[in-house]
Amino acid sequence: MACQIISLGATLTHLWVPDSKNGTRDVVLGFDDLTAYRTKYDPYFGASVGRTANRIAQGQFSLPHNPNVIYKLDQNNGPNSLHGGIDGFSFRNWDVDLPAESDKGEHRGTTLRLSLTSDHMDQGFPGKIHVQCTYRLVNSSLEIVYEAQLAGNANDDNQQMTIASLTNHAYFNLNGVPTPEAVNEISTSLVTNHVVEMFNVDSYLETDSTSVPTGTILPLDVASVMDFRVPKTFGDHITQTPGGGHGYDHFYPVQAAINSPQDYHLTQDIHRVAPIALIKVHSPESGIHMTMATTEPGFQLYTANFVQLDPDQVDMNPDNSKDTTDHFRRVGKARGGYRPHSAFCLEASKFPDAINHPAWRDQVILRHGFKYQSKTTYAFTAK
Repeated sequence: MACQIISLGATLTHLWVPDSKNGTRDVVLGFDDLTAYRTKYDPYFGASVGRTANRIAQGQFSLPHNPNVIYKLDQNNGPNSLHGGIDGFSFRNWDVDLPAESDKGEHRGTTLRLSLTSDHMDQGFPGKIHVQCTYRLVNSSLEIVYEAQLAGNANDDNQQMTIASLTNHAYFNLNGVPTPEAVNEISTSLVTNHVVEMFNVDSYLETDSTSVPTGTILPLDVASVMDFRVPKTFGDHITQTPGGGHGYDHFYPVQAAINSPQDYHLTQDIHRVAPIALIKVHSPESGIHMTMATTEPGFQLYTANFVQLDPDQVDMNPDNSKDTTDHFRRVGKARGGYRPHSAFCLEASKFPDAINHPAWRDQVILRHGFKYQSKTTYAFTAK
């Protein structure tokens, strides 16, 4: 295994894993040109998103210690705020903290840590926080750890609490990134042939017409298009999904977060929840199996419903020359284009819009002296 990360957005740009045919495949969508990221062509490919992942209804919230103060955020997804706003963490150039040569505990060569500081009222969020993202390759797995804590003066009222929920927005295709030659071959360019099985998940969150949770937790039914507890492919019912049949864009809570919600509140004891396996995805074409385990209370399943990048659409050639060889070299893995359902995302995080639901808000409220930490592991095998 190998991966490549850029400091812009602490973004995972490439992830090469062995397949069952004695080869390796890059299994995450993206670009080979840094300047293509965070442009109109980019739906958060591989990004670390925050200060809060997913949506906040109406782009506003309040905190329990002062409910009369309303914090206003960017409304960059219809009426809602999405992934931290128009200049969220995915748009920032993170600092890179390479482990020292003498630091054996950091597994030098297989670990990369990135960090940033977000000031008080950055994108409308209260409190100054320091954030770290750590990528680590170990035991045929990619681990991603996010940490955050308030960094301001403990005596400042503005530093008493804030909200945080970070995730990685990798777009996976276990067939491998579609090549220009295979872009019209549905069997390899789309993920509809991927076999999916969920564990420790018995429900999903109902959403309104703007994809924000209503607060209702809907139990899964074995006959439901939403139920993957018995293995089936993404494509079996993808056109029958709620919200118009565009595909999956729904949050699945881990059952433990329903049974014991207090275990997922942000407190001083950050290690009390071990990673729980929630989903396994398998490509029959490549033989690659991927299992996601996380300490988070759930994950957003998104099947790239609105990703549309036509072949050779991204043109980063600055002098507008007709040197298409240079154009293809630079754009690389995106030159074949990406279509709806050409990938799937497993965005492990707190519940979407948790701050606006009293039963969920302690998942995301970060108080001074406490520490936010999450670990998500993507484990790979080839059979």
